[in-house]
Parts: sequence; structure tokens; C-alpha cells
Amino acid sequence: MTGAILAGGRSRRMEGRDKTRLRVEGQPVLVRQAALLRELCGDCVVLAREDQVAELEALGTGEVLADLFDGCGPLGGLYTALEETEDDVFLLACDLPFAKRDLLARVLEAWRSSAPRPFALLPRGRDAAGQPQPEPLCSVWSRDCRRLAYIALENRDFGVRAFAEHVKARYLDLTPAEHDQLRNINAPTDLQDGLELP
Repeated sequence: MTGAILAGGRSRRMEGRDKTRLRVEGQPVLVRQAALLRELCGDCVVLAREDQVAELEALGTGEVLADLFDGCGPLGGLYTALEETEDDVFLLACDLPFAKRDLLARVLEAWRSSAPRPFALLPRGRDAAGQPQPEPLCSVWSRDCRRLAYIALENRDFGVRAFAEHVKARYLDLTPAEHDQLRNINAPTDLQDGLELP
């Protein structure tokens, strides 16, 4: 199992500020996430645009992989991780600063205890209307879905939730407190006490 941090987004809603620089209590979120994923999975890579690679390598989070499909969103990053590591992948977005070790360990354990192993396992909470809300940016993917991801990208089907449905993902229902940990930072107004974006 390899942890893979999605860091290649363009941060368009952040008024030009790069989310890969997000810090919690002075520590880069990428560094914290890489340490957690390395502990839980054994290895970790960061997924980025080609123009980000050198800067992100300087953070010392480990290997940084340039997207094989540029500009295709999280599915492009997922495919890159599956193709380059030739391993099952725990995918985590860099803009999920509140995800704690216990939640990540629970997702990973749900994957490991699944029999037979699914193509993907996504945690799932509820939105404000009470509807199921799968969370593909904190999820586990089998290396066996690599070819299917490639086909989806070639067909320009970039939606990662739709891809999860296509591969018949299994879901792990979260408590409201667990789901709250998967709040992402999309705009400057999402920054709270303890969060900084220099």
C-alpha cells in the first residue's frame, strides 16, 4: 500500500494562493499528511503538476510524481499513483488539514478487512440534506483499477465519484464527527484558527 497526496490542483478559488503551502500550527499540511501516510501505509508519494515538482521535493515529504495526465483533476492523480507505484493506493487531498490518524486508520482497516477486496473503498458521510456524500479524496484504490482509470481519462470522464460508482466501490459510513474531519479548504474564508496560507 502506498499513500498518495493530491497536490496538483490549481487553487482557483483561493485568490491565487497555493493550497500546497497550507500550514497547521506552523507545520506544512503536506509534511504532516506524508508522515501519517508513511506510518499507516509504509510509503508515500506526492502527486503534482510538472511545474510544482522541484518546489514540493524541497519540502522533504518524499518522492513527488508529476501527473501523467495534466489538468484532469483527482482522477489523473489517482491514475498516476496507480501507474507509477504499481501498488494499491490510499489517496488523500492536500487540502484536508483536519483528517486525523484515527480516521485514516479506520478507512485503511475497512479496506484491509474487506473480502473480497473491492476496486475502491470510500468513506461516506451525509450532506446538509441528509443525502449520502462519498468522499473520494480520502479513499483507498486497488491497483487493479488502473486500466479502468486510464480508459476513463482517455474518454475525458474525469469525475472521480462517477468513477468510483463505475468500479462498484464499497463505502464506509462515517459518524458526523468523522465526516467533519474531511472538510476541505477551498477559499480564503475557509481558513480558521491554527490554519495559515502564506
